[in-house]
Amino acid sequence: MIRTPSKAELRDVARDLHFELSEAELEDYERLVRITLNDYETIQELPEPTLPPHEFSYADRQAGRRPARTENPHNVWITRTHVAADESGPLDGKRVGLKDNISLAGVEMTCGSHLMEGYVPDVDATVVRRVLEAGAEIVGKCNMDTFGFAASGDISAFGAVTNPHDEEYLAGGSSSGCAAALAAEEVDVALGCDQGGSVRIPAAWCGVVGLDPTTGLVPYTGIFPLDNSIDHVGPMARTVEDVATTLDVVAGTDGLDPRQPPSVPDKDYAAALDEDVSDVTVAVLEDGFEHAESDERVNEAVRDGIAALAEMGAETESVSVPLHRKAPPMALLVWGYGGLQIFKQGGQGSLYDGWYNTGLMQIFSKARRAASDELSAVVKATVLAMEYLDREHQNTLYGKAQNVSIELGRRYDAALAEADVLAMPTVPCQPLRKDPDLDRVERVLRSFPPTKNVCPFVLTNHPSITVPCGTVDGLPVGLLLVAESFDEPTLLRVAHAFQQRTAIDQS
Repeated sequence: MIRTPSKAELRDVARDLHFELSEAELEDYERLVRITLNDYETIQELPEPTLPPHEFSYADRQAGRRPARTENPHNVWITRTHVAADESGPLDGKRVGLKDNISLAGVEMTCGSHLMEGYVPDVDATVVRRVLEAGAEIVGKCNMDTFGFAASGDISAFGAVTNPHDEEYLAGGSSSGCAAALAAEEVDVALGCDQGGSVRIPAAWCGVVGLDPTTGLVPYTGIFPLDNSIDHVGPMARTVEDVATTLDVVAGTDGLDPRQPPSVPDKDYAAALDEDVSDVTVAVLEDGFEHAESDERVNEAVRDGIAALAEMGAETESVSVPLHRKAPPMALLVWGYGGLQIFKQGGQGSLYDGWYNTGLMQIFSKARRAASDELSAVVKATVLAMEYLDREHQNTLYGKAQNVSIELGRRYDAALAEADVLAMPTVPCQPLRKDPDLDRVERVLRSFPPTKNVCPFVLTNHPSITVPCGTVDGLPVGLLLVAESFDEPTLLRVAHAFQQRTAIDQS
């Protein structure tokens, strides 16, 4: 039943809405609110339809367990499990790890936060159902920065994820466990989520491949969101080939995710792979090399990688999109303000025409009221700033950021009209050191600079991929390639050719 508010509660609500009500007005509105809420009781009485996220098989499905530290040297796992369907397909024999904000029915989902501990979803995300139907085996839920609110890899209630290339460094985030599990060869494929770089940053720092697809190409249904306009789920693997094969499996509309257009291109991504790039033009985005945090050794490794593409026959040219360097604050505002609305609206948000995970909404709303102090410093700092901004300026800055991003997208499109892909460093700096002694302010602030080249493209809906292109002091460096919307075939083709050339050079 819906409890109606007392007069004192209604007065507090009115004050939050900046309504000044007299006692007489308050009595009238108390009656009107009670009548309104009573009408909504009929919704409570209606049976909720069983939609596809609820349609799954528990065959060969384990609830899972927390691994011992000895089994988890880089802290990549929150839960180890075994879930497989009696199916065969292109992912036969592939071990898959899921970022722990992706619903896997019957297995705990924490989103990297103690606030969600104990929540066991009763639905499978669309991407989960698709990889299982393709013959994959899901072997665990991967550690992540709390609710995806960081890029460092050490903002998780379950501890930092260390870099398998050097455990004194972090894996990067927020899909930290996914990337580190791949680098440690504990999985063959991982599904990460990206709202500002969370697939591509850890993939680059761990020396694996990570794809952030065009917005809407892969359904986000059944995954904890941040903002509908920038929510992405993408495949990660050690090879471009496995990424392409996985994209073939997970791409396509599901009829439930409003982030998706009515239809998306039906393409064979694995078939698009080719080692010949002699007809490709690579536009080197110079602005991506010129951040205050840019490490010249990283820049040099990436320029060497671009030179290798030129040696393979690709044409290279320099381009500039000055607005690229102004984009990170816009992306972080959209991410932060969207995150605030998700937190205030039951972990699902509102105002979209699609499927809502009402079970998650109930659990999250109760947990947030009871245990918000369990949230990380990054989450607290972000939602405090966004709540103040909302009260003082409503959502005008959010709207302006979204409007300017339209112009940003046009400028990228103009550069891509003369080239097939843009190229730049995935992350301008090296991986961050593990440092448990950092104070709260330092730990929060250092998680933002790594996003500077990747976060703009979530605003503009362009697909991008990071592919390993060398090392600096033994730590991986990533080359970021960006293509026009829904041109994943070109993106994957260039990345694959580059990776094959790199493998030959290193052999």
